[in-house]
Amino acid sequence: MTWFYFHCVLAVVIIIADHNGTLEPTLNKFEESLGIRTEVVPDTIDSTPPYYIPPIEEKKDAKKDDKKEKS
Repeated sequence: MTWFYFHCVLAVVIIIADHNGTLEPTLNKFEESLGIRTEVVPDTIDSTPPYYIPPIEEKKDAKKDDKKEKS
C-alpha cells in the first residue's frame, strides 16, 4: 500500500513541477549528474522536410472539385 501512495505523491509532484516550469531544468541537472544528458541539434528542430507528399483525395472529394471547376 505504501507504493501506491508513493506513486500518487510522485505524480502530483511531477504535475506541479511541470506546471511551474521547473521540471525540465531539474531533469536536465539530474541527467548531467548521471552523465547521460544529450542535446538536440537546434537546426533539426524547425527544419523543413526534404520533400512534400500531398494528401490523397478520395473519389467523392475529387468529383466535387471537378464539378466546381467546370461551373
